Amino acid sequence: MYKNNSRLIIITLLVLVASATVHELMGQANSTPVINQKAEHVLQSRINKTTYNLSISLPQHYSPKDTVHYPVLYILDGGLAFPIAHAARTSLDMFGDLDKMIIVGIEYEWKQSLTSWMTNRWKDYTPTKDAAFDTSPTYIKAFGLTEGSLSSGGAPIFLDVIKTEIIPFIDKSYKTTTERGISGHSFGGLFVSYCLFMAPDLFGRYGINSPSLWWNSKEIFKIEKTFSAKNQSLPVRIFMSVGSMEGKSMTPVMTAFADTLKSRNYKGLTLTTHIFDDETHMSVVPAMISRTLRVLYGPKK
Repeated sequence: MYKNNSRLIIITLLVLVASATVHELMGQANSTPVINQKAEHVLQSRINKTTYNLSISLPQHYSPKDTVHYPVLYILDGGLAFPIAHAARTSLDMFGDLDKMIIVGIEYEWKQSLTSWMTNRWKDYTPTKDAAFDTSPTYIKAFGLTEGSLSSGGAPIFLDVIKTEIIPFIDKSYKTTTERGISGHSFGGLFVSYCLFMAPDLFGRYGINSPSLWWNSKEIFKIEKTFSAKNQSLPVRIFMSVGSMEGKSMTPVMTAFADTLKSRNYKGLTLTTHIFDDETHMSVVPAMISRTLRVLYGPKK
């Protein structure tokens, strides 16, 4: 009787271990890495009637057949930034230098000229209306625009598009968690800064790169001041960068913005800054994308 009971206990334990192992394997990602997993989608916003091209970069082990879910990083100006981000994440993934996550590039319909691209991002990425810049001959001439084609101040609406249309679409189409990040460059960096104070619960990681914080007499500083008067905590992770050759309206302004955030002593804030030596406003893009990924999603030491 004792031997039979012992055998029964051993068999039961073996069955339990085997079941747990099978369950664990079913919950894990595909053990065979698959590089260069990408997808493309087109989303027509019902809110602002703008068409957005969404480019998706998936981690090596992503599989629709398991139960693993991933955080998402949304990157603005996807037409320029997404190919760099996808290549960087593919390289970093190979040796475990990056946490597993989904990257979503947000872009507009590309045409033969920069007209549509500039007018849309001018509208979406700027938090307030600045009529002087809307009619600036410098920008109109530089991008071959017609007078009256620039209209700023649409960031509140674009943030609503991201929150109520783009994020739900991605969450429905892919296996995501509620952990999200957002990154942008130039006007995109300005918009990400705006999100930091207007939607701190929507994103937990922020890439603020070469941000156009000069916009509308540095109004983002006023927005931050209003936020700080009502909030003592800001539990997010931020990477903020700029090129050393970007000029007086960019490099010192970014540094001043970072110093302002530090001076508030926000609870939970993790802030990393970097000035890329000998880089201009555009040459810095590949470097800042790679560093954004590493700082925000590098494996914890």
